[in-house]
Amino acid sequence: MSATQIDRMWFQAHPRREYRLRRQTPAEVAAWPVQPGPDFDPWCIIRRRDGVMEVFAIKAGSPTDDHDFELGIFFDHLREEAA
Repeated sequence: MSATQIDRMWFQAHPRREYRLRRQTPAEVAAWPVQPGPDFDPWCIIRRRDGVMEVFAIKAGSPTDDHDFELGIFFDHLREEAA
């Protein structure tokens, strides 16, 4: 089963959520143009309405919030930085 299929199933199981935060799979990370360093964990945020994914890496062991409000702000920030 692909990560995209699992994301769809996650959103079906969490119908009130607009964003999903999860670690990237090794196959997804392999597609990054620059690999995260050994002290960093690869993550992504998926937006429900259109399936758009933003990827990022944070220092290993850093705390993460899994609340739509914070994820929405961070997602928008990542989109702006990529533009």
